[in-house]
Amino acid sequence: MSKERCFEGWRQNMAERYKFSFTAGGLLLNETLKVAEAYLKNGDWRQTSREIASNRMLQKNKGTSSNRYFLEVQRRLKTLSDEEIELLARGDLEEQRQIAFLAICRLYSFISDFVVHVLRDDLLPMGTALTDADYLRFVEDIVFEHPEYEKLTQITQKKVREVLFKILREIGFFSSSSEKRVAPILLSSGVKEMIVSGKPWELAFFLYSDQEIREAVRRNG
Repeated sequence: MSKERCFEGWRQNMAERYKFSFTAGGLLLNETLKVAEAYLKNGDWRQTSREIASNRMLQKNKGTSSNRYFLEVQRRLKTLSDEEIELLARGDLEEQRQIAFLAICRLYSFISDFVVHVLRDDLLPMGTALTDADYLRFVEDIVFEHPEYEKLTQITQKKVREVLFKILREIGFFSSSSEKRVAPILLSSGVKEMIVSGKPWELAFFLYSDQEIREAVRRNG
């Protein structure tokens, strides 16, 4: 696979209008696993919705929260193939986190753009920590092509930043809980093979360099 073919999907992803409903929660791993397991049992989203609601599987303090969480998790899971959902439900904890994050990056190009352009391209090669200034520079760079960000209220903009950083911490991009020094993630062989056989450029979501992606494609044949 050529470099141009390898990154064709990434160019399309960058042109997407940003969505910000990820502020409903962070990685939401527990909720995602519950919904994934329910979906795998019946293979139908309407039936899954009914089962989740009738069994109060995502019940929160407020009655409306359960449906909000379900809709958010459903949107994420719909970006995955049934094979990927199966790995999410049956894999070990690290694989579950990695697949859950892959779904987030597919759904939210704001997050995937930030991960690739700030964490991967800018901070990881320098071995530096993520700062508020890095986030502000990213926002300044994207507002021309993505005016939808500026239309958010200041409260929502603050929430976007907080939840983004929470997700990055939950997936393990930071070397420790006390600082935001960027560290690469070691993908499981199962997750890596699944990505390479489908959309290799998505390895960039896990901070793989362009050269590492091309090498992974070459090894995959």
